[in-house]
Amino acid sequence: MRCYTFQNGAFDPDRYAPGREIPPEELPAGSVLILGGFDGVHRGHRALFDAALSAARCPDSPTTLPVVCWSLSGLHRACLTTEDEKRFFFRLYGASAAVFEDFGAIRSLSGEAFFREILVKRLRPSTLVCGFNFTFGCGASCGPDDLVRLSEKAGIRAVVCPPVTDGGEVISSTRIRALIADGQTEEAARLMGHPYPVSADVCPGRRIGRTIGRPTLNQRLPDGKLAPPRGVYASLTLLTPENGGSLCLAPSVSNLGSRPTVNEDGDDVTLETHVLGADLSGSFRTRRPHLVVWLGEFLRPERKFDSLDELKAAIAADTEAARLPISRLLGLDSACAVPWTADDLLL
Repeated sequence: MRCYTFQNGAFDPDRYAPGREIPPEELPAGSVLILGGFDGVHRGHRALFDAALSAARCPDSPTTLPVVCWSLSGLHRACLTTEDEKRFFFRLYGASAAVFEDFGAIRSLSGEAFFREILVKRLRPSTLVCGFNFTFGCGASCGPDDLVRLSEKAGIRAVVCPPVTDGGEVISSTRIRALIADGQTEEAARLMGHPYPVSADVCPGRRIGRTIGRPTLNQRLPDGKLAPPRGVYASLTLLTPENGGSLCLAPSVSNLGSRPTVNEDGDDVTLETHVLGADLSGSFRTRRPHLVVWLGEFLRPERKFDSLDELKAAIAADTEAARLPISRLLGLDSACAVPWTADDLLL
């Protein structure tokens, strides 16, 4: 069990992710505890946060109960959001702390044992909030009705949220994973309520981009992160001015793939991002060796070109093709509203 607090500006000094790790006993007792897997932290999950924040408000009192988000780790091999990324969204949506439970550590517990040993004894909530499809206990043997029953016996309030639908279908992590795997990143972003994030360390490249006037920031997708199709994407990159000013979102174009024009190893896959109009060696820099890139529209599949001149021309064309999708990412296209603001994408 890994626990983080977001209070008092707590920030992980080695990552972009918010929060400071704390021992479980320092978690606030009497909290409103949200339960779920939260892969993608999508609009359906957002409804759980809204319900928790409502339950946290004390009638006739300015006091607000702390909201803690409990999430499973190690459940999906192809996840939409890493722990670092989840921490960002948990704080953004109003949680004051987060708990990450390793699936392997609790998978053999019965539903009653999980409720008693993990929820009641270790996390000590006053209210539990879950979705309509939340399961717990060995073999997913228990569901929301069981949570309500056990909570009533323990004197804990339980809130079960109904599904959130879009286009007549339930918004789910499974649905969004299928969209990402198919390259439908804009539709996936609409269901998530935010673009698809890639939060990972910057890795060294061969600096070929600099020789053709297109320097890039390079990353490898984190282990377990769902990879969208190889190719070129409109994107936004989180940068901070060299003088230490505020973080900003820089328009960018990103290529996910093995760079076949200059690399024969088809398994050597990186995300290479060219930031438009920013001098990465001068006025702007990444805040740390860790970088956040938000992927927008899929522009084209990866291709092998016959020369660097052809590659350079293709990159110029990609830049032009990315301008309108980038304006949509920033919420500047009045014809295509997005369910986030640019400020939501700043850490």
